[in-house]
Amino acid sequence: MRPRQLIRKPKTVTKAGKWETGKMGKQAFPLSRGRYYVLGARWTWRVDVLTAAGFECRLLTAFEPSTDQYLALLTYRRGSVYVVVARLEYHGHEPGLHCHAACEPLSTVTGGVVKPYGTQRLPRHGSRHRRASYDMTQAGALQTSFRFFNVSATPEGAMV
Repeated sequence: MRPRQLIRKPKTVTKAGKWETGKMGKQAFPLSRGRYYVLGARWTWRVDVLTAAGFECRLLTAFEPSTDQYLALLTYRRGSVYVVVARLEYHGHEPGLHCHAACEPLSTVTGGVVKPYGTQRLPRHGSRHRRASYDMTQAGALQTSFRFFNVSATPEGAMV
């Protein structure tokens, strides 16, 4: 399966995260044994656990309004490591919302790293972007990541 196929598969939230601010602890988003993804103190973030076609996935949604930064990071579990499927990003100094994803099958993507070798930026830098901005709120950030990664169902009581 390629990253695009997993992104398009409907996903269900099995454990809804809660919004947090401040420095992210190491255990909040581990990638492998001894490797973690950590955000700085000014970020607002949450981690949701998802299922998609038998895969256990995790979705980190984060934003930092003072520097106009947004990040949504989808990973899936492969053995004892998590493999980055795609990163959806927005930077105030670059034009529009864009995605970084590998083009090869997920089974060959290096696990445990945020920027696996061979990832491509879509749309390419300098080309036309359809989504030039996004809503810099908790609800807006979550809606953007859920829509892009096709998270279609949430557990009862979860807020989208």
